[in-house]
Amino acid sequence: MMTTLNVLVVDDDIDNACSLGELFEMEGHNVRVVHSGDDAIAAYCRESFDVAFMDVMMPGRNGVDSFLEIRRLKPAARVFMMTGYSVEELLMQALDGGALGVLEKPFDAHEVLR
Repeated sequence: MMTTLNVLVVDDDIDNACSLGELFEMEGHNVRVVHSGDDAIAAYCRESFDVAFMDVMMPGRNGVDSFLEIRRLKPAARVFMMTGYSVEELLMQALDGGALGVLEKPFDAHEVLR
């Protein structure tokens, strides 16, 4: 029996965010999709998530800064960073701050579900 997870997807690219959210929903998970770092922080303040998938490069507050704020508020937050860009310094900040890993876009759906 599969465990149902509460998943947060954060990406300013609406198509990418919705596609990833739908993928998790098709697997039976509860999904919340937001499109900015500030919205991700607000979501974490209102809800509990088992795991989040957060884009690194977003307008306004980037994904790494948002992730670090989330970890400050919820130290046990489990977050995978996603990027289609080479942003090594930002990614190292996220990994040093406790991010679970980095998914390079585009990524394989089976890899994400695993």
